Amino acid sequence: MENKFKFLVKMSFLRKIKNKSFIIGNIIVLIIIALLVNIDSVVSFFGGDFNDNYEIRVVDNANYYDDIKKDLSSINNSLDKEIKINKTDKKVKEEEKNLKSTKDILLVIDKDETNVFTAKVISYSYIDNLDYEYILGALNKSKVRIAVNELNLSDEDVNKLSSNVNTKRVILDNNSKGEEKSKTLLSFLSLVVVLPCFMLIIFLVQMIGAEINEEKQTRSMEIIIGNVSVKTHFFSKVVASNLFILLQGFLLLLYSFIGLLIRKAVTGSINITNSVNSSLNIADVTSIFKDINLIDKLSYIIPLILILLVLSFLAYSLLAGILASMTTNMENFSQLQTPLVVINLIGYYLVILSSLFPGAFFIKVMSCIPLISISLAPSLLISGEISVNLIIVAILLLMLLDYLLVKYGLRIYKAGILNYSENNLWKKMFKAAKER
Repeated sequence: MENKFKFLVKMSFLRKIKNKSFIIGNIIVLIIIALLVNIDSVVSFFGGDFNDNYEIRVVDNANYYDDIKKDLSSINNSLDKEIKINKTDKKVKEEEKNLKSTKDILLVIDKDETNVFTAKVISYSYIDNLDYEYILGALNKSKVRIAVNELNLSDEDVNKLSSNVNTKRVILDNNSKGEEKSKTLLSFLSLVVVLPCFMLIIFLVQMIGAEINEEKQTRSMEIIIGNVSVKTHFFSKVVASNLFILLQGFLLLLYSFIGLLIRKAVTGSINITNSVNSSLNIADVTSIFKDINLIDKLSYIIPLILILLVLSFLAYSLLAGILASMTTNMENFSQLQTPLVVINLIGYYLVILSSLFPGAFFIKVMSCIPLISISLAPSLLISGEISVNLIIVAILLLMLLDYLLVKYGLRIYKAGILNYSENNLWKKMFKAAKER
């Protein structure tokens, strides 16, 4: 029995990795991941620009250019981009014709007896709101500086008037102190951890369904079941599919590493967050890890997450095998697997929502629900949104679900594996689950 089980696992596993679609698909995935990791270099190669650097040409009709240039130049210290400021003696209409780049801005300064000066910001296309606010802030600072100079105030008085208020933020609610850090961390984890798990679960479910239905359609199932027990066949599919997913997950990590090596060779840096999404900065995430003492917690966080992942993948594979046994083709299985895909999708969207509503009681409860917990619980545990007790509850519920799927699912599998009729599908499943 043991030799037959090993043979079936080996045969099923080798069939998957020797498949041409697996080889071609992984080559395509490698190319896609490498391109995504180096997306800014790719866009720049085809004429795009991720730097968002601006060139501001100033038409100074009030003789305030030196003061305005000084404050506009200070924006470079606040934004991760370079702003070039140049004075132009051309007329406004003539300069407007030259505004063809998305990074060009024309700033027209006019004298105003009441408000010192007025400014008109002219651009060819839309300016990012944050950048626009920084430009306005610099102009307001220049206005104050020029006004106090005209009033013959000292440099010390100018600095007092133009400097920002020294503030200290105090939050009394301990649960709210790390809310902003939690949002950033959850956003990061939703991309790095949850998305790969979501993809692997989809692969797992579809793979089991396709293999079982292929054996049923070719009638090779009758030969296999004639030589091994249904139980051995069932668990061989589950084990082989999970081993394959483990290999696929490792390959995804390898492809990401290759993409980072390519980025290092091309740009000299592996930092991809500044060019893609400034809200997910690696340095910020690393700082958050240190603030929440994550390294000290890894000794129990990693084992708990691994147990949760193994039990979750086992549950999805058991469900996929049970549903596939009652179908005769992939069309029928695709309909039955829809609830599994929807459940998986719910977990993914809840992770995104958890970054918007940190500490929400509903999301904490959902992190314990089997099949959904694989998406929610790891991210919430790492970010400190849930305690160890909740993830232990999630693991216990998963163990209960896996036990029930093995006990009652095997009965359904026995009744359906050699069933080629599509009539009364759900009735047959419930009837088989009740039989001993």
